[in-house]
Amino acid sequence: MNKIGKKKIGLALAVFLIILAGGLVWQFILKDKFKGKEYFLPVELTADKRQELAERIKKDFEMLKLFPKDYNVYLDLGNLEQQLGNASQAINYFKKAWETIPTNSTPWLNIGNIYIALGLYDQAEEAFLKAKNVNNQYYLVYYNLAKLYQSYFPDKASQIRTIYLEGLKNTNNDYQLLQPFTDYLLEEKNYTEAAEYLKVLAEQIPSENKQEVLDKIEEVKGLIGSPGI
Repeated sequence: MNKIGKKKIGLALAVFLIILAGGLVWQFILKDKFKGKEYFLPVELTADKRQELAERIKKDFEMLKLFPKDYNVYLDLGNLEQQLGNASQAINYFKKAWETIPTNSTPWLNIGNIYIALGLYDQAEEAFLKAKNVNNQYYLVYYNLAKLYQSYFPDKASQIRTIYLEGLKNTNNDYQLLQPFTDYLLEEKNYTEAAEYLKVLAEQIPSENKQEVLDKIEEVKGLIGSPGI
């Protein structure tokens, strides 16, 4: 083969490699661009409200230039984008907030609530379980998970009581979890156990709300017909 022929083959091979490399790069770009569907929430906002939110977002970006790992700024950006209906963008900012403080479960709770609003209940469950793994001493991680199962997972109804009990153990009987748990027990007509935990609630709840709990205890006594609770 002469030199001209070799040059032509070499040139063709080089062109082929460039095209192949370009195709792979473009495939990667497309894959990254379309790796997930963009989600939006229906919102009704006035032009003035949208302008107000846009200005707050602008200020947050200015703050990030000074403090690029500010948890509160990312959390605020997530809340603002959620108000604008930009669900996917809000989720991204909440994840950024969590990355700055990995021990804080609030971003994952917010993400889970967005998924509920979108009707994506499996994703909501994943987010709430993530929140529980991040911080198992925060009452809201148990409350949100229990309410999710109660509302959207009838096949997991048997887990609800266990979730509440785990939460009460890990939060040292946080009254903010005891309240919905006793409500759940009453809905299930489990009056004896409800009375038991209402007594615990009466000991834990702030004094200004204690009388309401004591009244409910008397009401439950009548329901189970046992004055010696």
